[in-house]
Amino acid sequence: MDRPKLRKIERHRLEREGEALIVLRDPQGVSDPVALPEAAGPLLDLLDGERSSAQIRQTLLFRGTSFDRDEVEGLLLDLSDAGLLDDDNFRDRWSAMHESFIDSARRPARFAGLLYPEAPTELMDLLVTLLGPPELRRRSGSDLAGLILPHQPFERCGELLGKTLQDLPEAADIDCVVVLGTDHHPGLTPYTTTDKTFETPLGPVCADTQRVDALSRRLDWIRREEIRHREAMSVELAAVLLRYLYGDETPPILPLLCGHSALLVGDASAAADDFQALCGALSDDPRVLWIAVAELGHCGAAYGRPPIDKGTVELLAERDGGLLEALVRGQLHELQRRCLADDPTLGPPSGAAVLTTLARLLPVGYRGRVTSYEVLTAPGAEVGLVGLGGVELRRPRPG
Repeated sequence: MDRPKLRKIERHRLEREGEALIVLRDPQGVSDPVALPEAAGPLLDLLDGERSSAQIRQTLLFRGTSFDRDEVEGLLLDLSDAGLLDDDNFRDRWSAMHESFIDSARRPARFAGLLYPEAPTELMDLLVTLLGPPELRRRSGSDLAGLILPHQPFERCGELLGKTLQDLPEAADIDCVVVLGTDHHPGLTPYTTTDKTFETPLGPVCADTQRVDALSRRLDWIRREEIRHREAMSVELAAVLLRYLYGDETPPILPLLCGHSALLVGDASAAADDFQALCGALSDDPRVLWIAVAELGHCGAAYGRPPIDKGTVELLAERDGGLLEALVRGQLHELQRRCLADDPTLGPPSGAAVLTTLARLLPVGYRGRVTSYEVLTAPGAEVGLVGLGGVELRRPRPG
């Protein structure tokens, strides 16, 4: 390997059986997670595509860390085999994965067995325990326009889900559910959709192919990065909940992933404006239900932020509270201002692109209410906090 380069991947520190490890996770899902000894960290930092393996060893030696040639070459080979280096092996893997996904009519349940039970009976039992009978959560004639939910394992936010998933329209009153999902994939387009059927342990959830086709005809970029839906945890969790709540009568969904570039200026915002203009017809349709899957502030080392102190929880709750207040009041400019403010401690809200998109697309004069807000600790060994909000959004009152 001439000048090895590590791909843009996530790193997490983990303590396991007294050993400090670095876990490498690929947000694109091309590679499985890999755990390495913490001592490999300085070497990983030098995989920037500018140095040869000999130069890497020499740099480490100057810094007081010694790796022999076989150790370096062996680690580089393991990283390449895992698809974690920006090399031909990764590109071959990605091409095969992309071709397989695009050619398939179905999007498999990627997170079954990881974020929620894979066995249908076990999943059903969990949701019954958290939410009760689904028929009690639906009502004919409901004026509910949309909901905001987090993308967390169901048992971690069960109380929030219970307070938010209420007064849902009956299936007969819905033609389509627009699912706006948070997308952490490093994509270029602000939005992307797919016409694939989402598989869940409880049964399939079909895409609204007519609406997907209509968007695709008008926006030639809307499916250019369709592969991002392969790892769309946010849309998958929404699909599972919809299948539980509506069973075989589950309405078709229009799955739309919102990338961070939806918030940026320049060409991306022009594309976002085109998208929102085309989606405007959905806004006033009373037979369309909106579900936004988004979270709020993330802070602490688990999310690459400064250490948490005793005032961090209050700071997080205050910032998230102001954001939710702007959203439920329909104050789009204030909402966007808060979403773009990058606090060094809290960082931008995780679901900023979803929340601002939703506020633009909801019917003019909508009414909102925060059903629940809570702060959870991050899973894993690293310290972190995440703000979660549940919101219900109602259609404007007639007259």
